[in-house]
Amino acid sequence: MSPSLAALIIWIVCLPVAFGLASLGPANPFLLRVAMVPVVVAIGGVIVVGIASRRLPADLASGIGAGLFGGWVAFTLRVALHGTPFGFDGLAGDAGRMADMANRYASTWRSSDGIVSTVPSHYPPLFPWLVGRTSALINVPAWKLLGPAEAITLSFVVVAGYILWRKVLPGPLALAVTLPVLLCFSLPEKAYEILALAVFVPWAIATFGDPPRGRLHWLPAGLIGGLSIVLSWAFIIYGALGIVALAVLTWRASQDRARYVRHVVLTVIVSLVVASWYLVPYLGWGFLHGSKQVDDLFQGGGIQDSPLLFLTPSLLGVLELIGVIGLLWYRGRVSWGMPLLLLTASAYAYWLLGLASFSLTGHTLLLQDTPRLIGPMLAAAGVLTIVHTAPIVARRFSVRSVPAGLPALALCLLVVWTAITAWQGWMPGGPTPGGGLYQPAVSTAWNESTAAFATPLPDGSYVPVAAERGIHDAWFPTDPVKNDVTSVLGASATPVTLSTAEELFTYVNWPGYIGVSMGAAGTNTDWPARYAALQKLSRITDPAAFTAASARTAFGPVDVFILQRSSPTRWTWQPIDAPYPVLTFTPAQFSPHAFTVFINLPGNLVVAVRQPQGNG
Repeated sequence: MSPSLAALIIWIVCLPVAFGLASLGPANPFLLRVAMVPVVVAIGGVIVVGIASRRLPADLASGIGAGLFGGWVAFTLRVALHGTPFGFDGLAGDAGRMADMANRYASTWRSSDGIVSTVPSHYPPLFPWLVGRTSALINVPAWKLLGPAEAITLSFVVVAGYILWRKVLPGPLALAVTLPVLLCFSLPEKAYEILALAVFVPWAIATFGDPPRGRLHWLPAGLIGGLSIVLSWAFIIYGALGIVALAVLTWRASQDRARYVRHVVLTVIVSLVVASWYLVPYLGWGFLHGSKQVDDLFQGGGIQDSPLLFLTPSLLGVLELIGVIGLLWYRGRVSWGMPLLLLTASAYAYWLLGLASFSLTGHTLLLQDTPRLIGPMLAAAGVLTIVHTAPIVARRFSVRSVPAGLPALALCLLVVWTAITAWQGWMPGGPTPGGGLYQPAVSTAWNESTAAFATPLPDGSYVPVAAERGIHDAWFPTDPVKNDVTSVLGASATPVTLSTAEELFTYVNWPGYIGVSMGAAGTNTDWPARYAALQKLSRITDPAAFTAASARTAFGPVDVFILQRSSPTRWTWQPIDAPYPVLTFTPAQFSPHAFTVFINLPGNLVVAVRQPQGNG
């Protein structure tokens, strides 16, 4: 059996087993004895597979190991979220916006922004689109499917990376260079980005280089490229200069240059066709209506951090330093040397370009995510350098024989290292309850798993574990707001809504007027212009004029206002991650003949609902 096919089949078989085992009993992942179960499974599995590998071909054993490790990832992630219906990081930040998008795609097939549904998506839509369409198919709210989807996607990272690296390297090495992806970047709420990352490097080398095992055919290469664009295009952008340089070098060395050019052109065409359902609406909207990129004005995410990851005083830093040395030394001596060097140099060049852009214009070009590509590439180069250099060192020191099981043992240790490192970040942490009866799972630090338990349900209740541990995020009163709005407009209404919190759009199928966070707003929403329209509206004091103006702003009507009741005479809307002031409205602006106002909502919120025509 093909090792790649074996990895895929075993992973598919393991998924239902992993989900089933993780859901057994009332196990609480905050208890250390429960949290340790995946570690026991991982080490036990490594021992069993390691022993069995002595009787199997190395390639096949590596494929089996890749499939089983993928299954273990799914099992561990489901254990970590056992007891909460939310995905990792709950509804905070990007996780919340992903939930908004998934909810939007439960009611539409086309590319759409998660909040401002009238414009096409700026963010790559494949992952939330699949979640949303699955939600519509099985009639389960999209936000409840994010956790399982993250587990499936992140577990597939190992299998997908392994399969593509096998086009470049032998099976055991393919598995060994896939694992550092999870050592460097393992946030489950970013599973789709990690999958795109794991696929990008071997895809680029196998598609545009000339690997000894043969180049990837243009049709699967184009399909993978297109799917990567709609999954997360960032890594393609970071590595674009390296891809171009690699393609030029490969073309110059090719014996049939015309055939290679045809291969590259067909790959690009197929990629663009596959991604066209996202790219055409996105680019077309900007061309026809104008747009404003603001997501790269966000100044967080580690812009100031050093990109010299190989100088970090850690085992991973040492491995990456070995990778740097290996890339420089072996760049023209081995098949992987020059491609990896070019892709790594491309990522560093993009980082420098983004830093210059940030200093000159304030736009970061999303440079803060380049280390997510640099780290795995340097670590993979470190693994390959060790493997390539070890026999040379052995001969140098006259080592006559190397134990036959040493390479397998080294791979097993790498698997265990990866598993334990990832597990430590995936298990929920939090404060230890009084009395000392329970120990925190892995740590006392609040993390993305903890946030999944602390997130309130739409009705304001919390899962039992949150009450036991005393972890609670603030509640946005979704159900009360929904009840008030539907009492005026009916259950089937889809009013355009201005909300103080984006969590609302995870649960209701209402189009939003503007996102609260400018730093995460889609390019095509033209956030600054929408804010300016609201600012202009807020300055209209006459109730009749306000009613008319709010029904026909430059971007359409605002049917529902959800505002903060800062004082009896001051209702406000506060943008986030934006250098713009809070917008202030007053009760007098909302005529009782045009709006129904609700003021007794939790969180000191006020809801003003435009009455249907004929009622005012």
